[in-house]
Amino acid sequence: MKRYFYFIFAVLVALAPQSCKDETSEWLDRTPIFRVLGPDGTEEGEVISLNGRSQTVDFTVLSTEAWSAQTAGCDEYSLNTRVGGSGKTTVSLNVPENESGAVRNATVSFYMGEELKNEFRIEQAVQEPYLDVDPDNVPVLGWGGEFTVNVSTNQDEWEYSVETENSEWLTETARTATSVTFSVPENGTGSARRAELLFSVPGKPELFAYLTVSQSAPADPPADLILDVKFNENGSAEDLSAMGMTVDASRRDADCGVRYIERFGRYAATFNNGTIARSSLETGYYRVPYDADSEFGKKIADGCSYELVFCTYYDPLTYTDGLKQVKPFASTQAGGIGVCLQANTGLIQLEVHAGGKWNSPKSTVVPAANQYYHVIGTFNKEMETVTIYVNGKMEATLNASGDFKFQETNKDARWFGIGADPNANDQGEASFYGEVVVARLYDAPMSDDQAMACYKELME
Repeated sequence: MKRYFYFIFAVLVALAPQSCKDETSEWLDRTPIFRVLGPDGTEEGEVISLNGRSQTVDFTVLSTEAWSAQTAGCDEYSLNTRVGGSGKTTVSLNVPENESGAVRNATVSFYMGEELKNEFRIEQAVQEPYLDVDPDNVPVLGWGGEFTVNVSTNQDEWEYSVETENSEWLTETARTATSVTFSVPENGTGSARRAELLFSVPGKPELFAYLTVSQSAPADPPADLILDVKFNENGSAEDLSAMGMTVDASRRDADCGVRYIERFGRYAATFNNGTIARSSLETGYYRVPYDADSEFGKKIADGCSYELVFCTYYDPLTYTDGLKQVKPFASTQAGGIGVCLQANTGLIQLEVHAGGKWNSPKSTVVPAANQYYHVIGTFNKEMETVTIYVNGKMEATLNASGDFKFQETNKDARWFGIGADPNANDQGEASFYGEVVVARLYDAPMSDDQAMACYKELME
């Protein structure tokens, strides 16, 4: 089907007007092209059979000329688009529930000028009684949470019952005509637990749907650290992990200091750059040098997790230099991994180079000035995903197949920057303006529960 679309567009391009054509040439005699495809590639002459529920049916129009569409046979149906021109257009037929008691028939017709070009027949079955719940399977973190079940039915009433003993850990907190919300506390049992809910319609035993709720036991923060930076009172820094990586403070300057933070019981690195997102910096940041072929590098390439606790001294949306990327803890020059505040939006975003491209799931969070945020980023090579968590919540995940590519510079100097990102000339760029409290790397990707465990250990 894709090849067919490509062919059509190639023809459209070939037929596009060109100023160098002579108006009296055979160019004026070109043959118009008009083609309509129904849902799932349905061709004209095939009956489009629908169930009785409310839905939309999409048609794709490919044309080089003006056209129109209309529907007949059922006054309940309507088209979102009735006229169009050259190019590709989606036309949606709006189909309400069929509660008429009989099969509904209609036609959708497409015209070029006054000429009927395509006609599709629609048959919609009578709507039978139904009851659906979405989702039908709900996993809940061991730390607890809340979830909502959406209930779809054409009946006046519905109800639910819990079919599992010892399910008092499920508490209804809100209910509407089409949904019910439950709260789940932290699982203190030491093991996983589950419950089944039966949704039904009074007086109609044939209408029912099951929902399974499962909750894991709370996880502990992972212990497989390969980098755990501790900032010292004198401005130096060290790696507390078993890897014993060098944390080089030789590029510190007057704008790069430390501050003790009572809330965390530790010193944080402070970056008082008056202008953020600077480039070509000789000083003003910490470095963690590494070799891609070392044990440290191999652990990153096989799949890893990244942890950052930071605050900014500015609002990314109003600060004058907010149009540029800012990187508090990263190694992302032409490859690598790190977190940035996205250019233009200020959103917290993970960046991982794998499979020959950047994979950058972005959160929905723009940090407010002088507030602390906890970020976990995971690169799961086995599952081929990259995921970002902010304050314990999974914000986004993307597919990321292929090998990890390390950061590269012209001088072949690889390092993680804290307060700036490496540039191609072994200098700092995308400089940060704020505090970095925690900068850690782990040997393996984290689960949702582990990401939440890290957040709770540090932030609550």
